[in-house]
Amino acid sequence: MATVSSRDIHEIVSKLSSDKTKIREEGMKLLNTWLGGERSIKFCRFLSRKTAMLRPDEIPGPETWPFLVTLLIDCTNKEILASKRRLPKLMFAKTLRIVVQRAHDSKSYGNNLPLIAAVKSLYNHIWDVLKDVPSFHSEYSIILRHILAVHEYCFHMRNRVYSGLVRLYMEKVEPSVMEEDSCHSNNPKEEVFRCILTLHSLIENPPGDFPDHLREKVVEFFIEIFKSMREVGRISRKLIECLNSYLLKDGPNLGRQSLDVHKSVKRFVFDNWHIADRDLKDGFILYMKLQLHLMRVNEDEEDKDKNKDKDGIPLVEQLLELLSKELDQYSIPSVSASRSDASKDEKFGMLASSYRSLLELAALVFYRACVGVIKRPVAEKRARRENAAAYLQEQLTRGKWL
Repeated sequence: MATVSSRDIHEIVSKLSSDKTKIREEGMKLLNTWLGGERSIKFCRFLSRKTAMLRPDEIPGPETWPFLVTLLIDCTNKEILASKRRLPKLMFAKTLRIVVQRAHDSKSYGNNLPLIAAVKSLYNHIWDVLKDVPSFHSEYSIILRHILAVHEYCFHMRNRVYSGLVRLYMEKVEPSVMEEDSCHSNNPKEEVFRCILTLHSLIENPPGDFPDHLREKVVEFFIEIFKSMREVGRISRKLIECLNSYLLKDGPNLGRQSLDVHKSVKRFVFDNWHIADRDLKDGFILYMKLQLHLMRVNEDEEDKDKNKDKDGIPLVEQLLELLSKELDQYSIPSVSASRSDASKDEKFGMLASSYRSLLELAALVFYRACVGVIKRPVAEKRARRENAAAYLQEQLTRGKWL
């Protein structure tokens, strides 16, 4: 295996720092020979060791990851400026993406944040490139997701940059998803899915509290998306995950806007409740838990207005009927029939692992129903109203939901 020395690093840095385009390209090619194959192991260890020796207030030297990333940012900017009449060469974007990934894949020597000295510049650069250079979107989206995954890096992103990125990805996702026939969409499904992945990463990792000025745009995005959502698949599954992450992050600040979101989302959830795959069903269940909690918060704030209808009651009624029918379909013997020799604890464990989220939602719904007066789910045309506790007792007495 080839060894790496300071001389090798300085040769790469010298070429990448050149004012001549051809020499910079040679530097990129040379760097890529060190980033691929067996040579990359010692190359990455060398840079990681030098990076770990940096003091917090020290300017990174040429043999460190932050210096190399900053140099590549400068090279990429020069390539973009020089390519007014052609597409910038993708090699520059790919190399920066590989360097960012290698920096974290080779974390060692007690340095868990090897790019901390360059990450603010990297966020700014990513924003500038994503809004102006469409051909770099795929590579730069990967870079963005990679650094967003490091919690400590997120605080170095400016609010302006964060808001711009969220808006950018919402604008890329919305028109593609809203096409009823995905074959007519301008963006392939794979590209749309990757954009949703990046949007999800952004929503999960804001630089502090979710910005107030962005809230209305995000709410409008989810309302419009789920108004036209038809297809059940990984795109809808990832969008439900996005929505759940947003409600977890910013839900308590939405107030009655959470109800506006639910009016748009409920059709898709209830229409596909019984045909969803396990992961999408788990997303639906978490969504309902979050909405019940948010609606309860809104109701508590409005308790002074005694004449006001409770917005959560219709949702509880719908869920009580839906979950009652679903629980009727399950029984412990059918779950464990193939393992008659299993202990009671094992059988209970199997049930809990398969349906725990569903049962938690059911418990929450029955609790919410029992503390209020709601409509009993019956097949009659004119359902009479009674305390849900009586209905729950009746079903348990009849041997239901055991």
